[in-house]
Amino acid sequence: MTDVIIPEDYVPIVEGKLWKKILREGDGEQPIHKSNVNVHYVGTLFTNGDKFDSSRDRNSAFNFKLGVGQVIKGWDEGVKTMKVGELAELVCSPEYAYGETGSPPKIPGNSTLKFEVELLSFQEPADNPTSKLAIAKKKKDQGNASFKNGNNEAAAQAYKDGADLLKEMDGATEEQLQESGPLRVALLANLAQAYLKLKDNAKAAEACQIALDLQPDHVKVNYRLAQAYLGLSEFKLAKETVQHGLELAPGDAAFTSLQSVIVAKEAEFKKKEKDMYSKMFK
Repeated sequence: MTDVIIPEDYVPIVEGKLWKKILREGDGEQPIHKSNVNVHYVGTLFTNGDKFDSSRDRNSAFNFKLGVGQVIKGWDEGVKTMKVGELAELVCSPEYAYGETGSPPKIPGNSTLKFEVELLSFQEPADNPTSKLAIAKKKKDQGNASFKNGNNEAAAQAYKDGADLLKEMDGATEEQLQESGPLRVALLANLAQAYLKLKDNAKAAEACQIALDLQPDHVKVNYRLAQAYLGLSEFKLAKETVQHGLELAPGDAAFTSLQSVIVAKEAEFKKKEKDMYSKMFK
């Protein structure tokens, strides 16, 4: 048991060893044992607040399998109490963190640690085509709910988890394969839209390209790919994609409007480029 005094607004999960304070309630489900969970976290020493690690500083969520000892005990026990979308602080005694030895040089021995943890998403264990399809559908619904609530990062993670599940469908029946293909395309299309909202145009373009490998004539995916190329200032590719979209959907107002935007943005880009060069060689 830690000698550190824990404030009363932290609720004990394991008496004397692990505490939790919810900063923002989640609106999703709780992960089950052996789920692959995706989190953002900031780790600090509880006594002085010194930060020793942060996934947010790296701008990259952390993934681990829950309950199998891949992380400290405080995480295995604490994260399983969280819901998707929840932001919480976990205070871990040394026994539920890095013990007597610590993790030098940033974490001394016998340190009580505090982690701000956000549960972005999780993927239930899936080892057969039937469970993969069921979980992928659930991920699509979870992503849609998060997207509707404006939580685009959580939506993107849910869509990605679902799409990744359907990459390999070994042992699937013909009927299951016919169902998994369109479902994966839909997940990738939604993933691209979430990435566009996050202004991550490179990842949006990548999701679109994978989807179009599966279904080249998907009109919405072609449109989102053109948007992503525009965001990357890849004007030639954007125009080519719009032209292909208009071949698929002649006279489509959305493609026609985007075509005009691309032309205007390209002209603006070239003017700025010309002005910059003229200043350089004065």
